Amino acid sequence: MKKAKMFLSVALFSAVAFGAFANASKAKTVSTVPGYIKQGLSCVYKNDCSNVPSMVLCTDNNGAQIFDRTDATHCAVDLWKL
Repeated sequence: MKKAKMFLSVALFSAVAFGAFANASKAKTVSTVPGYIKQGLSCVYKNDCSNVPSMVLCTDNNGAQIFDRTDATHCAVDLWKL
């Protein structure tokens, strides 16, 4: 009985430790990407933002939303504040 309790304790501790390391490796890294605003026919660099979703969209000082661009004339991909 004592060996069974010891085995279960070690097994449980190992499972918890493995889970903690597995979750830590899945954590998203914040990466800085350039943000653009559409001006005329092209996208113009405005500020650096993050491509990791959060609660706050990336905006400039006037409150205009800043986007990532798909090419030189299309900027419509959401970005978030750093």
